Amino acid sequence: MIPFDLEFYVPENIEEASGLFAKLADEGKEPLYYAGGTEIITFTRQQIIKPDSLIDLKKIPETTTLKLEGEKLTIGSNITLTTLQGQEYFPLLALTAGVIADRTVRNRLTLGGNICGKLPYREAILALLIADTKTVLAGTEGMRTVPLSELFEKRLKLKKGEFLVQLIVPGDQLKNKSWAKRREKHGRVDYPLCHTAVMQKKGLISAAVSGLCAFPFHSSQIDEVLNDTSLAPEKRAEKASELLPAAVRSDELGSADYRLELWKKDLVTMLSELEGAG
Repeated sequence: MIPFDLEFYVPENIEEASGLFAKLADEGKEPLYYAGGTEIITFTRQQIIKPDSLIDLKKIPETTTLKLEGEKLTIGSNITLTTLQGQEYFPLLALTAGVIADRTVRNRLTLGGNICGKLPYREAILALLIADTKTVLAGTEGMRTVPLSELFEKRLKLKKGEFLVQLIVPGDQLKNKSWAKRREKHGRVDYPLCHTAVMQKKGLISAAVSGLCAFPFHSSQIDEVLNDTSLAPEKRAEKASELLPAAVRSDELGSADYRLELWKKDLVTMLSELEGAG
């Protein structure tokens, strides 16, 4: 139960949602867009956040679509992780989304809610970061389409009043050879010590990581090192660990040193498997 009063709105289209946000903001209120609600409900109960109005996006048709059409896969931001786990269009996304939390949580947790949340993990973004994904955004200034690689820097750089409508993945990215590994301390319901997703495109490896640092990331510099076949896998893993975009996390789940060693072992395993060395 949320321990304070707030207003709740359920718009039926994009224009109504963005108009509501603008109206409420003009009235001096602090609206939040609402998707699955798992994080917002938790944070409001703990009074970490205290919005006075919520705008539920789940009745907007564009946010609930999941279809392969022509040369692209369109994924609505309100598609649940359970649905993503069960879809066959994009196996790497099914694999990475399907190990987040437990099924009860995945039944409510949406792709957009996970990607746009405040928690540092946001694992649902991993496969999308390395698949040339485009984002469709809507807000008080209208709609725009932006490559995910340009929009994501530690988190999605959304304008005030803007929300994620869809993600579009090129068809030629969907069935590339891929690999993923999630490390936990106790079991799958834990947050990850590190979660690595890898796609091999035209023989070249591209990797995205969550749990290792304070935000998920994809690094072209790390990709370059991982693709340097003149070096042994162990040497590439060591060099990759020197190119991390931020300090390695250290918390009750695991120390920075422990996390880093796990990640380097996973890189060696991944390189050996994808390159056919073992």
